[in-house]
Amino acid sequence: MSTKATTVKLHVLLFGLLLVAFNSFWTMMGTEVWHSTQLTIASLFFNAVFTLFVLVLLNLFLQRISPRISFSQADLQTIYVMIVMLTTISGHTMMGYLMPVLAHAFMFASVENEWVRLFGDYIPPWLAIKDRQILLGLYQGDATLYRQDLLQTWTAPVLAWSSFVIALWLVLLATTVLLRKQWTENEKLDYPIVQLPLALTQDSVGFLKNRWMWFGFAVAGMAELINGLNYLYPEVPSLPIKGATLARFTTRPWNAIGTIHAAFYPFTIGLMFFTPLDLSFSCWFFWWFARLQQVAIVALGGRNIYHLEQQTGAWIAFGFIALWMGRRYYLRILQGLFARQPILDDAREPMSYRLATGIFSVGMVFLILFCQQMGMSLWVAGLFFLFYFPMVIGITRIRAEIGPPLHQLIFVDPGRTLTILFGTRRLGVTNLTGLTFLYPFVRCFRAHPMPSELEAFRLAERANIAYRQLLVGMILAIVFGILITFWIYLHMLYEMGAASKARGWLIYMGWETFNRLQSWIIHPTEPKPVEASMIGASFLFTIFLMVMKVRFLWWPLHPGGYVLISGTGMGGLWFPIFLSWAIKSIILKVGGIRQYRRAVPFFLGLILGDYTLGCFWSLLGLVWQKPTYIVWH
Repeated sequence: MSTKATTVKLHVLLFGLLLVAFNSFWTMMGTEVWHSTQLTIASLFFNAVFTLFVLVLLNLFLQRISPRISFSQADLQTIYVMIVMLTTISGHTMMGYLMPVLAHAFMFASVENEWVRLFGDYIPPWLAIKDRQILLGLYQGDATLYRQDLLQTWTAPVLAWSSFVIALWLVLLATTVLLRKQWTENEKLDYPIVQLPLALTQDSVGFLKNRWMWFGFAVAGMAELINGLNYLYPEVPSLPIKGATLARFTTRPWNAIGTIHAAFYPFTIGLMFFTPLDLSFSCWFFWWFARLQQVAIVALGGRNIYHLEQQTGAWIAFGFIALWMGRRYYLRILQGLFARQPILDDAREPMSYRLATGIFSVGMVFLILFCQQMGMSLWVAGLFFLFYFPMVIGITRIRAEIGPPLHQLIFVDPGRTLTILFGTRRLGVTNLTGLTFLYPFVRCFRAHPMPSELEAFRLAERANIAYRQLLVGMILAIVFGILITFWIYLHMLYEMGAASKARGWLIYMGWETFNRLQSWIIHPTEPKPVEASMIGASFLFTIFLMVMKVRFLWWPLHPGGYVLISGTGMGGLWFPIFLSWAIKSIILKVGGIRQYRRAVPFFLGLILGDYTLGCFWSLLGLVWQKPTYIVWH
């Protein structure tokens, strides 16, 4: 990494903020209003890659007519990372969950569900909107946000939650600084997700002139173009990319497997091509392992394999494994914090370890106090984050090692884990209400900021550019991104109506969130020892897989595959993962590393073609103001 400090270019940051605003609008309208291609769910964000692709094409034109105003690689990567940071905030994966939590309870409270009596008094007025008259326009539409009473009422919740998001995102950013060198330089992880952004910015001309790249682009693009036309004009034949039925089992106990589908998502095949073979093998192997678990349980007279509890234990264990493997390095960082002179050289890091530790510490104090002001007990808030951080470190490690097209932990959240361990009766209504308002940040962990923050540093390290402009751009995108996203959501929803023209999950998520809270309160539970033991068993099984992988070279299974597939995971993507693994295995066996390198542009083209057509249909939906073809999910 170059130690030379790059000048922070104001015009680049301003242009990046302009694109941040547009992408916030795009992701909101595309996912929550028209419910088209989910831009923010895949690990590699559709909208960010497409925006970078357009910028690269524009930059090639600028280099020809006026090189002085063209963008450098550092500029392109800064803008790309700014859009990525925004995307972790906007869209279906965070704000699409947070907005319903702020508005749904008092809009849909009724005599029948008794929400006001059950938990309404435990919600502070700065935490959510409690006036139904203020919320009518948000859900019905044909209204305006720009009334004094509306603006005054929304100001406190918007500022409160914006501060929470900024603090949490900065805490995670500081954590990635502490992890970066160990994972990137000492353990030399692969970071498959950054391959396409790097290829687009490092040698744009060479990449865009590669015939194999355009062949892959054409294969994916033509398939999605045909399917998009079929959506609009059913007489056009379609291609079964999203899934064909391979088998359907009807006899007991094999019917526990259900129907086996095979999808052919081009971007998944492309992304997994950059995953080490043992890891991609483990992913599809453990998909079948989970199916056979179900068969075995049914054959023995049972019904439940406790897949959510398995996933909880696996993710927590994987986070602890990542910390344990780097324990000596992290201990030296800790020792250096109290020494007169730093023990480790952090001059080439995005920020000093002391500054990163300071940001982490101050941020965590703020987050804990925020939870306390919501009404949560300090011990509950502390345990929430104690479970949260191993899980998000595990997700970040998975992204750095495997680079999966998707990582989702639906219903595998620290709040649910606490109810299993302590029971809802022991936690009480105030804590359960607080956990409910934290639910948007842990509902599925897709588009989580921490892996994207670490991948941003990987981009800088691979391109040998300094961190200064990148860091400033990231922080600006986080602060500006949450504020502009709140404004866009409120502006558009008062105009269109969350229960009127919006076709996304805004209503559904509100019901899911508060129905769970209602159930917790009405049907109080004691600790669940069986579920807790399954969390522990899965934790130990994940540790066992890691020990076997480290100690025996012949051991083929990596715990990352089990972690990803053990619960809701990547079930729908098992077949394209298998295809990618099989193709890569054949290429390496027949042609070796030389043929593998020749094949790389084709698989990058698969990703780029799939993403370009997916974004094309999404943007067309914005122009036409109606749903269009959904490339995936």
